[in-house]
Amino acid sequence: MTNWSSLGGKGNIVAVSRDAASGTFEVFNEKVLTGAKLTESALMQASNLEVARTIEQTPGAIGYVGLGYISDKVKVLKVNGVTPSEQTVKNGSYSLARPLYMYTNGAPTGLAKFFIDFILSNEGQNIVRDNGFVPVK
Repeated sequence: MTNWSSLGGKGNIVAVSRDAASGTFEVFNEKVLTGAKLTESALMQASNLEVARTIEQTPGAIGYVGLGYISDKVKVLKVNGVTPSEQTVKNGSYSLARPLYMYTNGAPTGLAKFFIDFILSNEGQNIVRDNGFVPVK
């Protein structure tokens, strides 16, 4: 489909995507495209923020972003009847969610340990939540 008229809308469909080097793109490719090719006409963006801005500013645009980039400036679509939210990610009902990990070379020490301990603290988890992402605690 290249025009929203085939779905009852108006205007051209403008696909917006993360670039192929992105973990967000990798998950979208695996869980949504399931190996199919993304349209070559898609506007490839280097960040979730750029995807969100492009969708917001481009008539007929559709794309995907991480939960923390959702705003009231664009319409959020349900997946299998489920709206993305902290609750639906935590309870597993939102099927496009993915975990993020922090890796260290061995047990974390020094600044790496300090940073990880902070992120996992109540203060750090509140910052995660306040920025629209899903805390692990």
